[in-house]
Amino acid sequence: MTLRQALLSGLAVLGMAGSALASPAQDLFDQATFLIGFYYNGPAKVPHFRELRRQYQPELQRLCATEGDRCGFDKARRVIERIVQDIADPFTMLLTRDQLIDDQRYGAGLGPAAPWVGVWVRETPRGLVVSEAFPGEPAYQAGLRRGDLITQVAGQPATLARLSAAEAARNAFSLSYTRQGTARTVTLTPRVAGATMQPRLEINNNTAYLRVYHLYSSENYSTAQRIHDAARQAEQAGARGMIVDLRDALTGYDSEALLSAAAFIGRGGFIYDRRFEGQDETHTVENGKLYVQPEGEEKEEQSALERPYLARIPLVVLVNRNTFNSAEMLAYFLQAAGRARVVGEPTAGALGMSGSAEGPLINGEFIAVSSLRMRNLDGSPFPLKVSPDVVMEDDLEALVTGRDRILERALEMLR
Repeated sequence: MTLRQALLSGLAVLGMAGSALASPAQDLFDQATFLIGFYYNGPAKVPHFRELRRQYQPELQRLCATEGDRCGFDKARRVIERIVQDIADPFTMLLTRDQLIDDQRYGAGLGPAAPWVGVWVRETPRGLVVSEAFPGEPAYQAGLRRGDLITQVAGQPATLARLSAAEAARNAFSLSYTRQGTARTVTLTPRVAGATMQPRLEINNNTAYLRVYHLYSSENYSTAQRIHDAARQAEQAGARGMIVDLRDALTGYDSEALLSAAAFIGRGGFIYDRRFEGQDETHTVENGKLYVQPEGEEKEEQSALERPYLARIPLVVLVNRNTFNSAEMLAYFLQAAGRARVVGEPTAGALGMSGSAEGPLINGEFIAVSSLRMRNLDGSPFPLKVSPDVVMEDDLEALVTGRDRILERALEMLR
C-alpha cells in the first residue's frame, strides 16, 4: 500500500463515520463526496467534503426515504451525477470500468472493446450525421463516409440511443442513410474494433491532412511517435502545408500531448499545480525526450521517442466544441508557441485542468477529479479552452451537403 493509498483509506474511514443512513447508497455517497471534496482543484468552487455531504445529504435521504438500509447504489449514483452536473467542470465525471478499459485499448493503439460499427456521429433533428467513419470497420466497409446522414437504425428513426442499443445487441441490423439526397440501406454487424483509431495521414495536392483521434500511449505504442512520423513523411513527400484535425478528438495523456506538439515546436512544457503545497511538478520536452521535475528536486528523464522529428511545414489546426482535454492541450501548445493557427469552435473547456480516475468506487465505477491545475512555464495559468484564431461553426448541415467549411477555410489559409 502506498502512502497515498493509506491516506485515502484512513480519511475515507474517518469521513464515513457517523453517516446519516446505513445503506449501500450512503456508503457510495460518502466515498464519492470524499474523493471530490478532498482532491478537487479545478475552476469550480467546491467545498470541503464534509460540507459537500451536508449540502447533498437531504437529496439522498429523500431518494432513500422508503428503502432505509436497503437503499441501493442507484440512488446514490443519481445524487453523485447531480453533484458532477452542479460542478460543471467537464473533466470531473463518473466513469465506468468499461470506459477505463477503452482507455487502455486506445493506449495500445486499438479502438473500443465493446462491439461497434465504427462511426462517430452527431445527433441532429434530421438524424445522425457521420463525423467519422473509421477505415477497416463495418460501416466504412459498407460504404459510409463522413457527412452521410443516418436516417434509420433497424427500421426506426435514427437516434444515438438506438444506434448504441443496436451495437450492444451484437446482432446484424439494417442502417439507412442518405448521401447528398441519395438514399441507401446497408446491413451491419458490430464487432470489436481493430487498430483503427491511430493517427491517419493523407497527402493531396501538396497538402498533408493528419487526423488525430486521441493522445493515449503505452509501453508499446505512442500516438506522439505516430505524429512525428507523419510530420516527417509529409515533409519528405514535399507537402507545402499541413492540417491537424482535432475535431471530436478524445483526451489522452498530457505528456503525450506535449510530446506530440514537439514534432512542430521542438521544446516546451507545463507545470502541474497541485492542491497541496510543495507538490508542483514541471514537465518539459526537448529533442523528443520528456523530463519531469518535482518541486525542489532534480529534473529526470521520464520517456523518449525513438524517432523524434522537428517539422517546419506551415500548420493549421482544426478544433470544435468536442475537442477535449489532452487534445485541447495539443492545439494550445501549437497555438501558444505561434507555430499554428487554429480554426473552428472554442473547445470543450477542459484545457486548464488534469487529474486521474479515483477509485474504484464500491459500485465498481470511478470518478475523474480535476486535482491538477495547468500552468505555463512562466507561471501563468492555462486558459480553460482554446479560442480559435478563426472562429467558425462546425456546420453539420453543410457537411451533409458535402461541404466541410472549417476544412475549406484551413485550405485557403495554407494556400
